[in-house]
Amino acid sequence: MPILLTRIDDRLIHGQVVVGWTQALKANHIVVIDDDIAVNELQKFLFRMATPTDIKLSILTIREAAGIIKKRGFDDGLTILLLRSPENAYKMIKFGGKVSEINIGGMHFGEGKIQIFDAVYVDEKDVEYINLIKNEGVVLEARMVPTDQKKDVIKVIEEKIKKKETK
Repeated sequence: MPILLTRIDDRLIHGQVVVGWTQALKANHIVVIDDDIAVNELQKFLFRMATPTDIKLSILTIREAAGIIKKRGFDDGLTILLLRSPENAYKMIKFGGKVSEINIGGMHFGEGKIQIFDAVYVDEKDVEYINLIKNEGVVLEARMVPTDQKKDVIKVIEEKIKKKETK
């Protein structure tokens, strides 16, 4: 089985991923895809500590992960890919790491961001990258946990932006 889930969540590894997603999907491999974390020994140590011992953890740069995806190198496991931002997800796709669907789980509030779902806030840059991802033929959906109903990210963004423009 190839990749089970590709998720954008700025927290990366946390309870919803470790307990909710890995158990529901019966995943045995989590891949954190982040250029900064891949070279930060303290961050890598902390993520290893937060990952159950029965789950394999890989921490890769965006380019490394894309190369493995392109060669179908994750097909031998039950893998969840985690990325911090829409920008990183788009870079992965452009480097050859094609995926068919991306789940958006958590993007926290910041200056200039609007809320599109519980715990999901976007700014103009995020929206730009989300649209670029959509243009690559990737379906974008939002769910915090596997039992939540899938929500259409593009539709909600378009509605929120229209609403903001009419104010």
